[in-house]
Amino acid sequence: MIHRRHVALAMALVLLCADAGGTPSLSNARWAGAWGYAPSPATAATPPTRPAGRFLYRLRLTRGGSALSLRLGNPERSLPMSVTAMTVVVEGRAAAPTRLRFGGSPALRLGAGSARDSDPVPLAVRAGDTVAVTISTDAPSTQVTGNAGFVGSFADADGVESESRDRPFVTLASVRATARCTIVALGDSITEGARNQDPARRGWPDRLAERLAKSPGHACGVVNAGISGNRLLREGRGVAAVDRFERDVAAVPGTTHLIVLEGINDIVRGGQPDETPVTSADLIGGYRRVIAAAHARGIKVIGGTLTPAWGYRLMTPALEGVRVDTNHWIRTSGAFDAVVDFEAAVSTGEDIPMLRSDADSGDKLHPGDEGYAAMAAAIPLGLFD
Repeated sequence: MIHRRHVALAMALVLLCADAGGTPSLSNARWAGAWGYAPSPATAATPPTRPAGRFLYRLRLTRGGSALSLRLGNPERSLPMSVTAMTVVVEGRAAAPTRLRFGGSPALRLGAGSARDSDPVPLAVRAGDTVAVTISTDAPSTQVTGNAGFVGSFADADGVESESRDRPFVTLASVRATARCTIVALGDSITEGARNQDPARRGWPDRLAERLAKSPGHACGVVNAGISGNRLLREGRGVAAVDRFERDVAAVPGTTHLIVLEGINDIVRGGQPDETPVTSADLIGGYRRVIAAAHARGIKVIGGTLTPAWGYRLMTPALEGVRVDTNHWIRTSGAFDAVVDFEAAVSTGEDIPMLRSDADSGDKLHPGDEGYAAMAAAIPLGLFD
């Protein structure tokens, strides 16, 4: 019995790796990202709130490991978040939920725009496992919605439960793994998975993760850092991609590859009367900034060509010209370590390409489920060898 207690204590000490403030250090090579949902700030107008209660999220992990840590984030411009308890359980297993702690405490208070990793727990998971996460609060919290609509549930203090489609307060799941391979997908609604109809798969990143899980020798996690309405250069929905690199890419443990698919919102929104037009040269400057930041950390950068938007209500011939010029640079400049031709995967191939009917969600801008599957299939898995 004494021997078992000593072993358990030793395991706990190894797993925690906490700094003086109690936040676990997940930056070493034994930790890797396995799921993600980039935070987006509350709107400038008075945002809706949820009363005290319990949130339930189901996260489908993209890689396995011997231990798990979850990152809790409270969006910018939000009310302080007061957490009293947080649990996690692997669905389909006959086991009680595991209580999560933060620096040894079950309670946590998060200010607006702050995040905290939970103390790691020795929970073995596999790629494709779904973990159910509950977060209990004793004060109102800010609700941030998005057009991708992550499906969860919320129960108020009286136990009245309802479906929620808010951005989840869990922003990252990390696992303790033997192989160091984590792919971060940095993008907008087309990466987040807007207009996706399959609740089990979020955009092209989840479908890429499925391909990797079925391919021997590719034990890679995929972290979706897409934000609907996001732009490469300027704040739109959330911080500009060039400015959120540290938070959404560098802060993901074990990141080895970055896939960048950003810029269509810069082009389209730049064509509006109250906006400054964006040129391909502007976008190229932004891509170079992201590439330089990633290379400084030893991360390989894969550029994705911008998918067609002709026929979308805000697209014009001049804006299409910017998209075409930008894609030409992405394909031919050699600035990226590799290129994935997402345009070719979903395009009609005409002189002015449009989304193919089978790939279109219906608005001429966002792919549908088949389009997201085609985009994932266009990514050579050999890029991650």
